[in-house]
Order: sequence, then structure tokens, then C-alpha cells
Amino acid sequence: MNQKPSWLLYKKDQDIPQLLSKAFHQGQFKEATGKHNHNNWNLYWKACGFTNSDYRNVKRWQILNHFPKGNTITRKDSLARCLKRMRMVYGSVYNFFPASYNLPNDYTKFLSYFTKVQNKKGKQTWICKPSDLSRGRGIFLFDCLSDLLYEGSTVVQRYIDNPYLIGGYKFDLRIYAVATSYHPLRIYIHQDGLVRFSTEKYIGSVLHNKYAHLTNTSINRNGPSYNTEKERIGAGCKWTISQLRAYFQQCSIDDRLIWERIKHVISLTILMQANAIPEYAKQSIELYGFDIILDQKLKPWLLEVNFTPALGNDCAADVSVKLPMLVDFLELARQKMTIYRPTTEHKKRDINHSKNNTRKKEEDEKDEEDSDFDDVFRSRFIMDPNESENCSNKPKMEKKTKIPDIPNSSTLLMKSSLSIDTESVKSTKTIRTPVSLCENSMRSHSSNSFKSTVNSANSVNYKDYKVGGFFLTYPISNDSQIYSKGVTDIFKAVSEIRNTLKISESHFKFSSPQRRQLYERTTVNWNTLSGLRQAS
Repeated sequence: MNQKPSWLLYKKDQDIPQLLSKAFHQGQFKEATGKHNHNNWNLYWKACGFTNSDYRNVKRWQILNHFPKGNTITRKDSLARCLKRMRMVYGSVYNFFPASYNLPNDYTKFLSYFTKVQNKKGKQTWICKPSDLSRGRGIFLFDCLSDLLYEGSTVVQRYIDNPYLIGGYKFDLRIYAVATSYHPLRIYIHQDGLVRFSTEKYIGSVLHNKYAHLTNTSINRNGPSYNTEKERIGAGCKWTISQLRAYFQQCSIDDRLIWERIKHVISLTILMQANAIPEYAKQSIELYGFDIILDQKLKPWLLEVNFTPALGNDCAADVSVKLPMLVDFLELARQKMTIYRPTTEHKKRDINHSKNNTRKKEEDEKDEEDSDFDDVFRSRFIMDPNESENCSNKPKMEKKTKIPDIPNSSTLLMKSSLSIDTESVKSTKTIRTPVSLCENSMRSHSSNSFKSTVNSANSVNYKDYKVGGFFLTYPISNDSQIYSKGVTDIFKAVSEIRNTLKISESHFKFSSPQRRQLYERTTVNWNTLSGLRQAS
């Protein structure tokens, strides 16, 4: 059996945040120090990317926290270019990103679109973002071409001027997603995240007030209203996703469709680079931070994707969200590295030698610093030869009972794929199914969804569905045809996500705007109610 190691070693290239250091300790990781442990690490944490030689020389018991070429979606200009290309190919399923142009290359196209929209709808607000900067640096809003001044590579994006407001304040969501593998693609999303507020009330006509339009914590914590008690929000500028869901519940907003849409936005975005990641990079894992904003109709819009999202500790919400998330992330990494190492010739000699010479218990329990690397990690990663013989002589245990199937969930997905046509064909058929049944069928952990008629090594087990606070979001089902021979069929994957999303939209409905406003006027300060206090 595969034994879970007690303490593993991590390596870092620079100082790491305090929360990450605490997460390493809670996740039973120790820093690899000393000349004997210099190359004996299990997890290498780096803020920047690795070289190709790092990916090719990594051992099977080692994990890197980045994928090669995994930053395609984290650069603003590259993200805009890829999403525009996917929208042209697959249609409105990728209509979750505002119109964007990369300057100076697309200046002529932007000028044509800007003039066309201005002649039809009047003045429209745009936002300008430098491609290679983060934390809100260099961002400004404009509605006249004379105000567009930029240097270097820049992304100009249509501004979401009708955001959903809480107490008159604008906010966006920071959702944490993890790609544990690209061959085949595996995506996990954490159940909790951050809600980042602006610190001054939103007024769309006043473009120069960055504390009302931008939600970056690095900007708003320097604002004059940061520590003041704000209406329905409280002091500071952060909630947790749990607080937001409690707020939605009090406002009688059924938020299931919101999270279904957010889940598919993340899956469709990461799916774009699935075939660009080299197949040899199997010993890698990646943590992404997705910034998503909701408009007045509660539709999610993707703003950007963060490479190595900020792990600072600014307030109590950061501690309650980031620390458990990082511990769960380390558990995902631990599951990838706790595998058997291949049996080589020198290992066979060690096994034959051990049969003739009994080992002392102290040698199995104590790791000597001057011992060879294989001897140090044999007790952690390789089953003891005597133990393997005992396991081979034991009778096979009966299989555990599977999770009871959700009735008709697979047939519902099959009917949907037949009744819902592709984007180019309009279908008038609708599926009428009880909401409770549809809710069960939409969950990615539906037992019927993971049934596969083909015994594939790429199939997902039930135990892989939930790891700590991370839930498996993609794949939706164990369809062996989507991934084969090292390539993901993007067309089939997008079609499956589109059909699943359409089923959700046909069953999960929002309450009317008038009803939402009525309940919103009676809300309380959720920051105070939950006991979260802003750090001084």
C-alpha cells in the first residue's frame, strides 16, 4: 500500500509570505536545508517560472509549483488575444470577457470599434491596463481618445460600467483554482475566496476616482475611507465568499447559477492552453487567482488571471481564506508526489541484500544526514520489501460499495446533448426537469457523471472529487474521447461545457431586480455579523 509520508521537504528561491510558511508547517513540510538536502526536496516553490532543464530533470517524487508555458492566460495581452480567438471559433460560450485590444498592434482596429460604438451609443468608458504590471499599477479610465496615453504594451478594455453594487460599493471576486495536470486536464476550484471592495461609493461619471473604480487591495488600503465603517460592508475592503453567499441568501438570491457560470468561466479559460503545455511536465502543479466581476444581471465577467496570486496577510479575511486554501493546495501536491519510484538495478540489489540481512528498527525510523538519498527516502516513498511480501500473501479485500447513483442524472445529460444543438443551430426544444434533479446532475461529483464504460487510466476516482476545500471542476465526466494520445479535444470539451451550462441556465433563475432591491435595503453589516475585524 502507498504510505503517506510524515514530513516532506520544500525548497524556495527567496523569502516566502508568512501565511505560506504557516501552511508548510501545517501541511507537514520542512525546509530543505544543508548540503545533503540541497537536491532532496519534494516541493520547489518559486514566485517566477522554471527553466526547461528544471522540468526535465525533476524526479518522480518531486513537484514544481509551475507548468512550462503555463503563463499564457496570466499575461493580460496574451489572455485577450487567446479569448478573442476562442470566441471567433466557438461562439458566445466565450462571451465572458469584455471587448479588448492590444496596443499598439491593434490600434487601428480599436479606433474603428471606438468610433463605431461612440456614434451608436454615445460616450463609452474604457479602461487601460499595462500588460506586464500588477496590483493596479498604471491603470486608468478614459472616454476620449485624447486621454489615452500609454507606453509599451497595453491592453485597452471595455469597462463594465454597470457592476453589481453592495451598499453602493463596487466589488470583484478572487477565486482560487488549481491545475493539477494538463495531460489529462484536471482543474480544482476552492470553495472559499475573497471579495474585494472599493472604499468609496461607485459613481460611473467620475472617472478619476481610483478608490471608487478599482478594487485592488494594494490601492484601497491607502485610501482615506479604508478604516471607516462603510454601509453594509464595515471597515476595510474585504469579505470572504462565505460572507457574500450569506448576503445573497438574505437577499433571496439563488446564487447557484452564479457559481455554475464562474466554474465554467474558469474551466474554459484554462482549457485554452491545455494542448500548449508539454506532455513531459507531469510533475508540476499550478495555483491561479481568477479576478471576476458581476454586473447588475449577476453575470460573471473575467477581468484577469493572476500568476502566483498574492498571499499577503492584510486582514482577518486573508487568514481565514488563504491559510486553509494553501494547506489544501499542499495536500493536492502531496498526492501527486506520493507514488512508487521505479525499481532500478541498484534498488533490486538493495532488496536482495535486505533479505539476507535483517535491519534494525532504528535504521527504519531515523534519517541520517550522511546517508544516501535513496536510503533517506526509501521509508517515505517505497514500500518495504518485507511489507510488500506480506501484502502479496494477503487475500484480496472485497471492493467497497460505491457512492449511490443519482437517478437519471446521466440520462438528463444525454438528453441535453441531443436536444441542445451547437451554437450555429437554433433549437426550440427545452428540457423540463425538477430543479432538485437538475441541481444534482450539474454537480461535477455526480456518480453517474464519472461512470465510464471504458477502463481508462485517465478516469477520475470518487476520492479525487474533493481534496480539503478544493472541488474537482473539470473534467465534467469520464469521457475517454475528450482526451486521447496526449491531446485534448477542445471542440468536444467546449461542447460538453456549453450543454451543461445551458441546462443550468434553464433551471436556475434569479429573483427580479425589484425584489433584490427590496431585500437589499434591509440587509445588515455582514462584516460585523460574522465577527471578522479588519487588522489595524
